[in-house]
Amino acid sequence: MALGQSSVRIAFDATAVSGARPTRGLRARRLASFARAPLADGALVPSPHESNVLRAEEVRDALALVARSLDAAREPIAFLLPDGVARLALLDAPDGVRPDEYARYRLAPGLPYPIREAVVQTESAGPRRVLAALARRSVIAEYEEVARAAGLVQGGIDLAPLVALHALRRAAARGVARVDVVLGDAAYSLALHDGAGLRVLRNRRRDRDAGEPRRLALEIERVLRIGGMDGRPAARVVGPGATALLGELAAAGGAAEPGWSMDGKGLPADAVEVPWLGSLFA
Repeated sequence: MALGQSSVRIAFDATAVSGARPTRGLRARRLASFARAPLADGALVPSPHESNVLRAEEVRDALALVARSLDAAREPIAFLLPDGVARLALLDAPDGVRPDEYARYRLAPGLPYPIREAVVQTESAGPRRVLAALARRSVIAEYEEVARAAGLVQGGIDLAPLVALHALRRAAARGVARVDVVLGDAAYSLALHDGAGLRVLRNRRRDRDAGEPRRLALEIERVLRIGGMDGRPAARVVGPGATALLGELAAAGGAAEPGWSMDGKGLPADAVEVPWLGSLFA
């Protein structure tokens, strides 16, 4: 899984298909266009094991609409798969072993399907630490097939939470401890960084009700305890529900801010609610 060199990105999630096209400004990239097509409940259900695209025609039509809005129907597109599709894990890799092979070895026992059916992606997360993502080939193939059915050209494919975490890491001040929270429709990822790298990673399903912001705030506190962090590192939050979580954290006296800055980039007012959008400028 990799984004490739495509400039246009289109992301799947349970409630909508969304996409964006950046443009080069005088000093940096800006957002040229953004499009979103809602999905009816149950059309797409992010899952690591079961079928995801349950009503393919609806998802296909939403894809085609977003691509037309971005004027991207005939060019390669980088597709982003939603949080909840892959299993994410932070591993301590031994010397002399390929990270992807070690990830397969460690994650295989917990899978309800043979490891040969899995696609594994790894990246460095600090000294001897590896961030691993494992997804089922048949699940990825569903997204690729619906994109083909919409007549679109795949220029790359990646996981929205990994893309968002990578962008947040690049945008952060070097050596500053922080908690990054990436919310998807169906799942969320929470990463605690220190000056050396990624210390704690949590990836959980969401339960979106009125009490969720408080539960997420408690989960951030739990991660800080697991990581043995003194003080209160600032939390940065992106994704659907980010505004409510930021409000909860502020009410509790915590230091929290949106993950994406809207200044000078032409981003919509609700850009913080789009988990991958800041990756266009990282």
